[in-house]
Amino acid sequence: MTPSAATGAPGMVTFAAEPSATIAITTLDCIDVSVNWRNLTTGAAGTTVLQALRPVDFSRPISPDERCRYTPATVGTGSGMVIATADVNAHVLPPASDRWPQVPVNPGFGSFPVP
Repeated sequence: MTPSAATGAPGMVTFAAEPSATIAITTLDCIDVSVNWRNLTTGAAGTTVLQALRPVDFSRPISPDERCRYTPATVGTGSGMVIATADVNAHVLPPASDRWPQVPVNPGFGSFPVP
């Protein structure tokens, strides 16, 4: 997947993720993404989760763009230089009976100014 961050209103960031266009996605690959962020200017920090939206209607063929989507999350980071990491292994897992199989994923990292 490819995580991203977009700034909008002052001090606000919307984190999102899109499935990779180069890897075949199955419903088993779609897992929640934990985003940890820190504002280096103010010291504020937090964590949010981009929840995976899995198909619920398996009575018809599932198109590739429906296989793995994520709910964006908007957070108040405050203005300044922000760093963030995106990781699938850091998110708190549901009970074992509700878990989807996980695949190893390297965490992503980025830094960006927030107005």
